[in-house]
Amino acid sequence: MKHYKYLLVLVAIVLASCSRFDVVDRVFDNSAYLNVSATDQTQLATFNNRINETSVSLAVQLAYPADMDIAATVSVDASLVDEYNHRHSTAYEMLPSQYFDFPDKAVTVTAGRVSSEKVEIRFKGLAGEGADSEGAMELDKTWILPVKVTSGDIAIMESAAVAYYLVKRTSAITMAAQLTDNWIKFPKMNEVGGSVAAAYNGLTAVTYEAFIFIDKFDTKNSFGDCNISTVMGVEQYLLLRIGDTNFERRQLQFDGSGNGSQFGKLPSKGDPSKNLSAGQWYHVACTYDQATRIARIYLNGEVIDEAKDVGVTGSSEENRINLAMRGMEGATNEEYEFFIGKSYNDWRPLQGKIAEARVWKCARTQEEIMANMQRIENPEEEPDLIGYWKFDEGEGNTIKDYSSVGNDGVAEKDIVWPQGIEIPDFNK
Repeated sequence: MKHYKYLLVLVAIVLASCSRFDVVDRVFDNSAYLNVSATDQTQLATFNNRINETSVSLAVQLAYPADMDIAATVSVDASLVDEYNHRHSTAYEMLPSQYFDFPDKAVTVTAGRVSSEKVEIRFKGLAGEGADSEGAMELDKTWILPVKVTSGDIAIMESAAVAYYLVKRTSAITMAAQLTDNWIKFPKMNEVGGSVAAAYNGLTAVTYEAFIFIDKFDTKNSFGDCNISTVMGVEQYLLLRIGDTNFERRQLQFDGSGNGSQFGKLPSKGDPSKNLSAGQWYHVACTYDQATRIARIYLNGEVIDEAKDVGVTGSSEENRINLAMRGMEGATNEEYEFFIGKSYNDWRPLQGKIAEARVWKCARTQEEIMANMQRIENPEEEPDLIGYWKFDEGEGNTIKDYSSVGNDGVAEKDIVWPQGIEIPDFNK
């Protein structure tokens, strides 16, 4: 029996050693392909309408290292436009040559490596020239630019030999910040006697609004248990959030428990039909006015919850809305702060993306919310706009306030700036 066991062990060792393949023992031939097409040949190249010139990069990849230098050529092939349109039932036109610069590029994958140097496709003249934007690329029209790899040294992997760039100059918003386990704080709001704190205190009405994209609705995250995704506001005072204890985890809720609002939670009971979905852009907004005593929640410009005759019964200096309580005389640093993407503690981040966040010192009407959803053209000329964070920096951790108040935000951690953002226009 012992000899039999030893024999089994020996056989197992031999089989294990046979499962190891050296480079020369590959079971498939080596081939070259475009790295960007490894998972999908269709590549989105969507640009903000203010951008005049930009670029994308790609490289030639090998299935595994070769023992010699591999030469390849990357080039534009207009003959592939009809093939793409036929396959996808589309009618895209070839991107006009005036909008790109990409002559044939010779590249080399050095022996022992799997990737060539990167090459760039430069897109140019997108916004045209002069005050009239003469020659600008047509807005919201999609063009196609097919790019392929060829080589005389090695076979080409046909499934990833071509990258079809779908090029569009869009009127939509194309920048947002990724707030995963991250949030935005506002140091100037905590400066006692400062101009920023003064702008956020003593209010009689408020509007919060933003574009949000939730990647996941946590019930647990790296911080602990989680039943809330925070959009913005002040905890236990005036806060726009998604979810609550004993409430629908994916439903918007406006908490107006503070002295300046006193309307409690809107709504107080959950409704599964109003649940949001992960992986989708939404425009969210909430308003409260002490004079009308009306609180509302808006989703994509439509009222989804409303409470009338609620909150403060007699507006006075003693019960004004104060969003910058730490910036008031006599503050103890125990007051809750205004954040974007955080409320009571670190366990309630947004876990998604955000853009075009705003605070107004008035209750915006539905018509006003719909009219300015995408962007505000002259924010410094809006007297009721006290916070306007576009989140269009694309780099860094400081978020500029485009309102006249100058309340710049600072991220708690390094911000991730995702590519390929295109926020839909809910007015269309």
